[in-house]
Amino acid sequence: MNTAIIRNANIYAPDPLGNGDILIVNDKIAAIGPDLSLPEWAGDAVELDAKGRIVTPGLIDGHVHITGGGGEAGFHTQVPPLPLSVPVTGGVTTIGGLLGTDGVTRHVDNVLAKACSLEEEGLSTFIMTGGYPLPSPTITGAVQRDFACVHKVRGAKIAIADHRVAPVSARQLAALATDARVGGMLRGIVGMLVIHIGASAEGLSRIFEVLEQCPYLGRHLIATHINRSPLAFEQSEELARRGGFMDVSSGLNAQTLGPDCLKPSAAIARALKDGVPVEHILMSSDGYGSAARYDDNGNVDGLVASDLHTLAGEFRDMVRLEGLPVETALLPVTRNVAKAFSLHPAKGQLAPGSDADILVWDEDLRPNSVFARGALLLREGNLLRKGTFEA
Repeated sequence: MNTAIIRNANIYAPDPLGNGDILIVNDKIAAIGPDLSLPEWAGDAVELDAKGRIVTPGLIDGHVHITGGGGEAGFHTQVPPLPLSVPVTGGVTTIGGLLGTDGVTRHVDNVLAKACSLEEEGLSTFIMTGGYPLPSPTITGAVQRDFACVHKVRGAKIAIADHRVAPVSARQLAALATDARVGGMLRGIVGMLVIHIGASAEGLSRIFEVLEQCPYLGRHLIATHINRSPLAFEQSEELARRGGFMDVSSGLNAQTLGPDCLKPSAAIARALKDGVPVEHILMSSDGYGSAARYDDNGNVDGLVASDLHTLAGEFRDMVRLEGLPVETALLPVTRNVAKAFSLHPAKGQLAPGSDADILVWDEDLRPNSVFARGALLLREGNLLRKGTFEA
């Protein structure tokens, strides 16, 4: 039996619980409280002294190109697949995998296989079926069937307002969102539709056309990359007020996407100041996707891979630069994501019975130690587990 205890922790669950200890048995949190004792049967338990540091749920990154994104400027620009060490050192314990631009040489089947690989190596994973274009690439031949029959599918994906896909009508968007909704119902979860928002001037207008006829679909919609421009950001605030979710991409910023892009931490602070319900704000990294800039003719004018580690970095900036309380800054990268994808209460919180996904931050609010499903993968900055083929 795997047993571990974290002592002297300044616990945010995300709500502040004060100083205490966290007892882990196998892959679950067994107890939280002051001066906990190890059970007599614990044997050689792992003990970690947090030394008064902040301890939180492990981060949930709901938008990661785990098979690698990119490819917009030729095969040599394909981003390689995600290795285990990257999320572990970035404090991420749960990952949502999905396709990017390239749905030809990469497929949803590959995303599923990679998600299973990362789970076997120690993380928790889920995936989105679909991709940029319509008809949606799927595993079983139908989006609803993917949701109902493939356990890891918790969302679908589509791109709109982007020159890399044909224009999408409100009717097509509503049909796909309904497939996600009904497929999720058959599974007993809330099926989500992740909507990539491109740089076109249409922005989120198709989404609002859908909500005019089908307001009940709002709960199922996540608009992502919305910090790419002031227009997308302001429209996504309205979506969040109407029951959907705005997903800030931590991997997109002025350096990667251009001067119109809003700094992620500042975007979240602004949304809160504008009165957007905090429960409807998410942040994901777009990790291992390509942040591509294009000229007026649609040709690639700059291309970098989005950095998964920006998720922890922008959390730090929310606290240090924007002055948000730790418990507020945590929500878009823990509990809100878990609730959006029907992973709560197992994920996104520190509580007895929840999964032992735990992140200890150092004094500079950088990942210091990481437990994933009860296993210690990072200790005092030292990586204890790498992927199968990592050197």
